[in-house]
Amino acid sequence: MAAASNNHKTMKLVGYENFVRHNPMSDRFPMHKFHHVEFYTQDATNVSKRFGWAAGLKLVAKSDQSTGNHVYASYVMQSGELQIVITAPYSRQQQKVDHVAPNQGFDNAFAHEFCAKHGLAVRAMAITVDDATVAYETSVKNGAVGITSPKTTTDAATGQVQVLSEVKLYGEVVLRFISGNYTGRFMPGYENVDGPDVSIGIQRLDHAVGNVPNLMEAVNDICGFTGWHEFAEFTADDVGTVDSGLNSMVLANNSEMILLPMNEPTFGTKRKSQIQTFLEQNEGPGLQHMALKTNDIFHTMSEMRKRTHLGGFDFMPKPSAAYYKNLPTKIGDVFTAAQYEQIEQLGLLVDKDDQGILLQIFTKPLGDRPTCFFEIIERVGCMEEVAGRLEQAAGCGGFGKGNFSELFKSIEDYERTLDV
Repeated sequence: MAAASNNHKTMKLVGYENFVRHNPMSDRFPMHKFHHVEFYTQDATNVSKRFGWAAGLKLVAKSDQSTGNHVYASYVMQSGELQIVITAPYSRQQQKVDHVAPNQGFDNAFAHEFCAKHGLAVRAMAITVDDATVAYETSVKNGAVGITSPKTTTDAATGQVQVLSEVKLYGEVVLRFISGNYTGRFMPGYENVDGPDVSIGIQRLDHAVGNVPNLMEAVNDICGFTGWHEFAEFTADDVGTVDSGLNSMVLANNSEMILLPMNEPTFGTKRKSQIQTFLEQNEGPGLQHMALKTNDIFHTMSEMRKRTHLGGFDFMPKPSAAYYKNLPTKIGDVFTAAQYEQIEQLGLLVDKDDQGILLQIFTKPLGDRPTCFFEIIERVGCMEEVAGRLEQAAGCGGFGKGNFSELFKSIEDYERTLDV
């Protein structure tokens, strides 16, 4: 990636205790919120059905051979504001001449190579912007590597347009900019799919975490072309165990509705860092996990746990009994005795900061490789009035600093079973 513009402040780790949060409102162009996350896979049909069943996601739009797309199959899964797109390339030998797929930037040959290299993995993290052309041009001007120049797609029925562009985020993951007046479910050219509401309470994407070999190099590149600022950070001294560790920094846009934690491995410990394991198994940097936010984690997790042995997601082992015994002292009387009991039954982790409380739990890896996974979270507190209505502040309750040690032990134990 090209060097970042000189007028952007260089980031550096100072440690959790020394970090002071400040929002400089430094975005280089208007950015609003997450639009979708797109996975590449060799089998979009089965992966989309599994994700839908496991997490209560509804199929709302599709583009495949049945809709006239002979380049790729793609299924849009949704719950609340969350959109996860599962896409698989069709055969390289069966494409029709001059056929243009809805996503004009899709490269069939590259998608095959991507899947072979990374397995089931995230290709694109999409955000809404005022103007995807301006976002692309400004990013490239400030050091970003352009991947897909601005492409305009028009909806045949309404005449509404959507503009899409992409730059490199890290590894082979792209940051996708979406703008335009298109009000359809996903993208012009995708066919709407109607069906029953199957939601189990997941509302939106809270944050998306990336793993890279060199944290400061990556964050300075990304902040250089986006203008994002630091929202939080953790070092190995803050959150590691005697066996392994990581360094982490959370990036945010002006509204702080786009949150991107990024991790790097640390070395010199007894065991290999879980981040290094990811980099090896993913064959390079990539998106490690997505935190899916619910407003009732008890209901959401009760449903997800029921589905684990019926094709749903597996979850990391529960923390120790001592962890749950100490929890009421650590967190206080925010929860009733019955709720603390339910927290233990569901295997949830709980943490708090000076503003609110975080409940969280992590799935095991979603595919064959020990790489990408999901986090299910609920944030409690931090309500503030915005434009006459109450909204929850971004990142309320933090990112589970107080749970890192317990989580690391769980992941270390899991990785021992894999001999990686």
